[in-house]
Amino acid sequence: MNKFYTGLVLLLALSVVGACAVNEPAMAWKLPGDRHKVSVTETSERLHLVLDRNDSGLSLTQKAAIKGFVHNWRNKGHGPIGLSIPDSSKNANIAVTAAAQTREILYAEGLAWQQIAGGNYRADGQNKPPVILSFRKYIATAKNCNASQQNLALNFSNKPSVNFGCAVTANMAAMIADPYDLVDPKAMGTTIAERRIVTYEKYILGETTGVERTSDEEASVSDAVD
Repeated sequence: MNKFYTGLVLLLALSVVGACAVNEPAMAWKLPGDRHKVSVTETSERLHLVLDRNDSGLSLTQKAAIKGFVHNWRNKGHGPIGLSIPDSSKNANIAVTAAAQTREILYAEGLAWQQIAGGNYRADGQNKPPVILSFRKYIATAKNCNASQQNLALNFSNKPSVNFGCAVTANMAAMIADPYDLVDPKAMGTTIAERRIVTYEKYILGETTGVERTSDEEASVSDAVD
């Protein structure tokens, strides 16, 4: 009887070991940056300037919006600013006037004529088709991140969740000033060799390499409290 139970226990142990060997997953654990990459997508930003045929031109709000649009283009835009004018619409005349005003604002903001790409689009019969400003830009997002949430309480295999690492990658993508740098990195600029030499010579002589503060820059807590 003892031999029977001993053999049964040994058989059960071997079956458990075999099951673990068969069901053990492949190397699923990866670093967050390996599981979800930063993806760069080309898109566009647009400004619609809606005009009525009875208007006399751009409003003050629209003029301010154009200036803000140019600011955004300088920060994250690529290529020229597109200026699209409606054609064959009921407000075609005022649209041409507004387009001329828009060009004047763009020139006043420092744009050259090569940085403005003008054109018309068909707007047959429309009452108030807008004058459209646009530019090309790039956005960075976390790739392959699932919006649905996984119930980790039912994760019996103890595998990492499908969204493991998404928060890290999303934060990295949000911190990139210009996502286009991931597509075509900018060249390294030149260094200021003179300043480096001055700092190195001070280091060799045992002097302080930092910039000395003047008496006006120095303060204490007591001075701030008084």
